[in-house]
Amino acid sequence: FTIYVCMQYSQTSQNIWSFILSAPNPNSYIAIGFSPNGGMVGSSAIVGWISSNGAGGGMKQYYLTGLTPNQVVPDRGNLKVLTNSTFITSQSSRLYMAFQLETNQPLSKLIYAFGPNGVFPSAPSFALALHQDKVSITLNYATG
Repeated sequence: FTIYVCMQYSQTSQNIWSFILSAPNPNSYIAIGFSPNGGMVGSSAIVGWISSNGAGGGMKQYYLTGLTPNQVVPDRGNLKVLTNSTFITSQSSRLYMAFQLETNQPLSKLIYAFGPNGVFPSAPSFALALHQDKVSITLNYATG
């Protein structure tokens, strides 16, 4: 099972970048991380989810200090996410996750992941289960 992710981005002002990530709704979380080296460890990620049973959803930033779930720390990270800029919705069996970052230039090494079917972050810990699939890419923001 592979998820094909589409990402749109634009520099909306000198130091504001807008991102929209879309993927088929995997009935789990989806995540995009900004990595200093292309790997998971040391990355900051935006994670979003909407449960299929209507129990709600959310978005959080996580700091990825290691490879195990207890080393993926919610409400931490190096991304300057603009207040009130995060949004997630499910339309036509796709998840759409939008957010804005305040930075002169986002890191160019990106990681994507999605979680196991039917497993969602929840209060109080908002822990993430090990991901089901992942990919790492390098993006040139000037050429796409």
